[in-house]
Amino acid sequence: MSLVFRRLFFLLALALVLVLSAYGFSRLGYFEWPREYDPLVLPDLDAPSNFLTPFKLKRIDTNVENCRAAFARAGKAVRIEPAQIDSTQCTRQDTIKLASLSTAKLNEEETRCAIAARLFMWEHNVVQPAARQHLGEPVAEILHFGSYSCRTIRGSSAASEHATANAFDISGFRLSSGKLVSLKQQWQGSQPEAEFLKEVRDGACDYFNVVLSPDYNADHHDHLHVDMGWYRTCR
Repeated sequence: MSLVFRRLFFLLALALVLVLSAYGFSRLGYFEWPREYDPLVLPDLDAPSNFLTPFKLKRIDTNVENCRAAFARAGKAVRIEPAQIDSTQCTRQDTIKLASLSTAKLNEEETRCAIAARLFMWEHNVVQPAARQHLGEPVAEILHFGSYSCRTIRGSSAASEHATANAFDISGFRLSSGKLVSLKQQWQGSQPEAEFLKEVRDGACDYFNVVLSPDYNADHHDHLHVDMGWYRTCR
């Protein structure tokens, strides 16, 4: 090991020790560690994302009370719905009734709280900035095909993520002027609407495990499917 490498290793190790020590003192109450860089606090749904956001969101995925608390911190009181079992494959658990996000409204829909929290952050950090950039105005309403549906994946015997309200299908966006931007009508081409739709699709991949768009197959020609299934894909 060269002298330069040893010195670099020593400096990196020293920096790590100092950071961990400082964090430990902050947890003891000696000073306040910045929330956005504290891996042990819940994510602020209305704050910009950073490299710790995926880790923080795992705490919402695994504990519905954490999800409820995150919404409360964002100024939105949500009620966890009673669990419902429709069949061995179709259940609703840890769900809320969602009617608005950070700014945009939507027709009320029951979905898993973890899905709702991710939609909230996606709308705040991706959808609204993209709408202002490409379309010159914010999104007032998100149009959708819903979340819960007791069914299997088309062409398969496996249960869909919709069967547990662990998915959401977005069909379009209504702007503050009333203008409609539809995936079915405006996905193709290079117009600002198409650029907007592709940017919000790409941005959704930072928040959801699975994102399927009209580029995936004909079954998704008119909507954007997002879910928190076990595998990851963005198409």
